[in-house]
Amino acid sequence: MFTPTGPPRRPWLRPVIALAVVATLGTGFWVLSVLTDDGKPPVKVARDASIGDCLENRGTHSKPVLFTIECKDAKADYQIALRPGYRGTCPGQYDQYEERGGRLGDTTLCLNPMRH
Repeated sequence: MFTPTGPPRRPWLRPVIALAVVATLGTGFWVLSVLTDDGKPPVKVARDASIGDCLENRGTHSKPVLFTIECKDAKADYQIALRPGYRGTCPGQYDQYEERGGRLGDTTLCLNPMRH
């Protein structure tokens, strides 16, 4: 019969190494997020905006990319007047913005152009 004659086994060593690796990676991600934080609030896209919020178009007229912005800012292009709901349509006096897909489904916004 063969009897192993090596160093004694340390079954506790693998979980300790795994915990150290996870802690090191977590600390690294935290340091990276602190270093890259510019202090500004996160950008809110059009689908997350509410009635009365203002939007800036960072795209083109034919392919708009809308983000919320302060209404007093000169870059504000539109103000949200209505949210007609899933696949709703806007009355004729409003500009209509549609965003398809996403985790919450389709979004339709009725917009008033801002006059500065």
